[in-house]
Amino acid sequence: MPPHASPSDIPTPKTAFKASSHASDGKTHILLAATGSVASIKIPLILSSLSKYSNISIRLVFTTSSLLFLPPLTELLEIPNVDGIHLDHHEWPEGLSSTPTEAELSDTPEAVPSDTPEAETAIWAKIGDPILHIELRRWADILIIAPLSANSLAKIVGGFSDNLLLSVVRAWDVGKVIAVAPAMNTLMWDHPVTGRQIGVLEGEWGWFRVLRPVEKVLACGDSGSGAMKEWSSIVEWVVGEMKLTVEEGV
Repeated sequence: MPPHASPSDIPTPKTAFKASSHASDGKTHILLAATGSVASIKIPLILSSLSKYSNISIRLVFTTSSLLFLPPLTELLEIPNVDGIHLDHHEWPEGLSSTPTEAELSDTPEAVPSDTPEAETAIWAKIGDPILHIELRRWADILIIAPLSANSLAKIVGGFSDNLLLSVVRAWDVGKVIAVAPAMNTLMWDHPVTGRQIGVLEGEWGWFRVLRPVEKVLACGDSGSGAMKEWSSIVEWVVGEMKLTVEEGV
């Protein structure tokens, strides 16, 4: 099996991400996410196809379970238009400890400014610090989750927010679109609970667009519906939805 992504590929940044720093860049901001489905292997193809479009900035959010199906994340950062990758530990460190400095542990009321060498990471430490999932929501013009696993679908409809991606979804500005491309085993897709959950997204929650799966032989060997919509069709949908244009000379 080829090397796959790991959370350690992208250490927690030393500087917090702030949407306001990119508000006037003149670009369309695309937040692309993947969850724990083998269809996550299509992410590099989606990114390579989007790399030819001008005036776009892409940031990636990956659940931990999706990393098994992705190449080392530093490879994705080399693709044009990819400007950042955000993972769970960038908001919640292991053990919920932000590794406070000695000054933060002392009785001194003065907090260490986030732009000083003593501040080790961009993890939230005090009131007023940027909160990553809120900053990503503010930054994004659209969120695309491709693939969306059965588990993450259920959590979204249930209102769960126990990872970075689900927190972005839960805090989303419903005036903007979230597009989802479900991917799961045929019997999972055909299960009655999946139909009810998709019905919520398509019927009750008007800010969602469901890019329905297709029929094919699945990775597990079963044949039928449930496979993620073809990656090229997802790109075509994004291009049309966001009115993207190809950079001259490409």
